[in-house]
Amino acid sequence: MCGEAMKKSQVFLLNALIMTVTSLAMSSIGVWFNLYISNRLGAVGMGVFQLMMSVYSMATTFAASGINLAATRMVAEETVSKQGDVRGAMRRCIGFSLLFGGLTGLALWFGGPYIGLHWLQNADTVRPLRLMAFSMPFLSVCCALNGYFTAVRRVVKAVASQVLEQFLKIALTIFALACLVPPGLEYACLAITGAGVLAEAGSCLFELALYLIDRRRYHGSRSPHLTRKLCGIALPVAFSSYLRSGLATVKHLLVPVRLQAGGLAAADSVAVFGAVHGVALPVILFPYAFLNAFNCLIVPELAQSHSLKEDVAGMIDRMFALTLGCSIGVCGIVFAFSGGIGAAISENPDVGIYIRLLAPVIPVMYLDTAVDNMLKGLDEQLSVMRYNVIDALFSLAAVWLLLPVLGIKGYILIICGSEVFNFSLSLWRLVKVTQFRLDLFERVVRPVLCIAIAVLLGRLAVEAASLPLSQLRTITAATVSGLAYLLLLRVTCCKPGKIPA
Repeated sequence: MCGEAMKKSQVFLLNALIMTVTSLAMSSIGVWFNLYISNRLGAVGMGVFQLMMSVYSMATTFAASGINLAATRMVAEETVSKQGDVRGAMRRCIGFSLLFGGLTGLALWFGGPYIGLHWLQNADTVRPLRLMAFSMPFLSVCCALNGYFTAVRRVVKAVASQVLEQFLKIALTIFALACLVPPGLEYACLAITGAGVLAEAGSCLFELALYLIDRRRYHGSRSPHLTRKLCGIALPVAFSSYLRSGLATVKHLLVPVRLQAGGLAAADSVAVFGAVHGVALPVILFPYAFLNAFNCLIVPELAQSHSLKEDVAGMIDRMFALTLGCSIGVCGIVFAFSGGIGAAISENPDVGIYIRLLAPVIPVMYLDTAVDNMLKGLDEQLSVMRYNVIDALFSLAAVWLLLPVLGIKGYILIICGSEVFNFSLSLWRLVKVTQFRLDLFERVVRPVLCIAIAVLLGRLAVEAASLPLSQLRTITAATVSGLAYLLLLRVTCCKPGKIPA
């Protein structure tokens, strides 16, 4: 039994390492790619592109929400059941994904002109939006397949597919923008969208081939309850995501409108929205790549433990320790060096200000995602649905009321308040379900003291070295601060946490 647990822990660690390294690399490339697109499109063009991406985000939500979780949970539970039907679970998941992906694609194709002309109020977005429709079935099927490989602990195959997709998207985009596409915002958006469609199709076909080979190790038993279980898991998550994504899209579309109501010019309102969503937020979320693997892998681990009636409080505590240890360190470094980070990635002097304003909520952002995933692993997706919808409604109302008065900083305040509100509700539910108790001093106070000292040491090291270039000073100070933080955590025995076992 001990050997089995150790092997399980080793597999978890290996998968987490693979996903972390890959996620970090892809996030780094993604940040660079965003900056590349921003430079090609300009400030206003980037704002329009971000609005179009809000519609894309809503479409992907309709196409794929709930299917990844359903595939992960169902396959994980079927693998530990004596009468498990892994193949049957995946047949239903893939069928579900094709149905919703196809319906979403049709809706986007026929609704593209209306969305572009009336929602986005830009004719250049109509054809790119319609082109997006072709990627929806591929994206949805990929979500189901990713859930399968996560559940059976062979994430390297899902990771290979994601790497292929990212490589194809970037290579095709750069080639199209450089060699094929005439000048103009519409053609640039068509090039980026078309590259995304081809990349999604190639990735899906590759991952499907890997699944067809891998599934040979499982035999079907024709379990009749699987369809009901699929609907019970996927539909609440999907419904929650539909409402939240729809409300989020409306909120994003309202931001420039309400900024204009406060006296800001139309072009400037779109530009500042693009700076926050296209530059500042990706920087804030970039370090989450270190934690994303653990938050994905925790779902099947909790699902199996919950199915076997095992105690999960210890696993949750380790996840909290890991997430808080990492996020508090990131928060301190990003806040302390926000000006240098902003200057390094953007010519817009306000980007550094936006990053600093968003930095204090980093621990809450990262924890909110982790807690939501843990609740879904514990069959609490209905609770997550309720909290997400309530949060989205409050955020929408706040955008309408506050932005004309407070401007873009009011929007950043709304983002921070929304994260705190949603996290508070989710944490309350997690504590109620699991009886989990958080050691505030060990998990919060000590890391805060460690990062405060580490940042001070980083600043002193840079001053002592008298480095000339601002970018070099920022990189050096952030690196020294990060290393000092890890050392202080070690010395004070306040470790980020162990892997779930």
